[in-house]
Amino acid sequence: MEVILKAPKLADSIFSSNLVLDKYKNLIDGVNVNYIKNPLIEIYSICKKLDKSSIKTLKKAVINNNRIRELCKGEVEPVLYSEIEIIDNTLAQQIKYFCDNLYDESIKKAAFYNQFDSIDNYYNFLVGKSVTCRSCGRSTVLTKFNSHRSGLDHYLPRKHYPFSAINFKNLIPICDICNESYKNQKDPLIIVLNKGKSNEQKIKTKAYYPFSRFTLEIVIKLNFLKNYDSNICPEDMEVSFECVNHQEEVDNWDRLFGIEENYKAEFCSDEMYSYYEEVLMATSRGLDYLDLLKHQEKWADKRFLKIPFLTTLSA
Repeated sequence: MEVILKAPKLADSIFSSNLVLDKYKNLIDGVNVNYIKNPLIEIYSICKKLDKSSIKTLKKAVINNNRIRELCKGEVEPVLYSEIEIIDNTLAQQIKYFCDNLYDESIKKAAFYNQFDSIDNYYNFLVGKSVTCRSCGRSTVLTKFNSHRSGLDHYLPRKHYPFSAINFKNLIPICDICNESYKNQKDPLIIVLNKGKSNEQKIKTKAYYPFSRFTLEIVIKLNFLKNYDSNICPEDMEVSFECVNHQEEVDNWDRLFGIEENYKAEFCSDEMYSYYEEVLMATSRGLDYLDLLKHQEKWADKRFLKIPFLTTLSA
C-alpha cells in the first residue's frame, strides 16, 4: 500500500505493477486482475485526489490495524471502515473488496503461497496434533492429520478493520461452535450496548491477544443453587471467572465466545453427570480423583472444568 499512499505525489496518473518493488509485481500480475490489480487501480485513482489529512488516516489504518498485540492492549487506536467511508464511500468499498479478495481468493494462488507459504501450512503449524479449541477450551478442532481444517477466525473482523485480512497474527484456529455460533462478527475491541437504538453506546475494551507470550491464570468459580443431580439446569448454578490484573480481558473473552453459557451447558451434560457417577464409585473404593486431576496436564480430559466441578460438589 506504500505506493497507494504516495499517489498524490506520484506523476503516474494510473496505477500499474511497475510502480511497486519487483518482489511484489508477481503478486499483482500473477493473480486474476479482478482481485488485485483492478481494485488497486480504483483505489490509486481516488487517493490521487485526497488531501494530506485523508492520506494520513489511510496510513494510520495500514500501520495500526496490523499491530494486533498493541490494539488488544489498547495501546494504539485502530481505523474502522466507517472512518474511511467518511473520506470517500467508494474508496471504502474498493478497499474492502481488495482486502476480502486477498483472503478469499488471492492467498490461495501460487503467486502468494510460493512467496509467503500457504495458509494450510500456517494452520498446521499452529494446531499441530492438539484437538483442543484454544478459544473456548471445550470443543475440538481438526489437526494436521486431517485432510480438512477447522476455521481460521479473523480476530479483528475484516468487516470492520481494513488492511488486516491476511495478517497471520490476526488469524486464529477456532472450533466451529466458537466461530459460527458465538464470536462470528463480534468486535473484540468495542462493546456495543443497545445496538440499533437511539441510545446505542460503544465502549472500548481490552482483549486478550491470541498469540500472547504469557498465560493467564483464570480461576473458575462454580456454585450450585440446588443439589446436583441428572436434572440440573443452567439456571441452577452460578459460574464466574476471575483473573488478577486481567479481569477486563477475561470478561471480554466470555463475551466473545459465550464461555459462561458453554461451561454451564457442559456442567449440565449427560457426560458430566456420568463422570460424576464414576467418581462417586471410585471414591467409595478409596480413590481420590480430585488429587489425580490436579496432577494431570491442564487440558487433559477437560481437567480445568472437572476440578472446579468436583471441588464444588465435595465442599
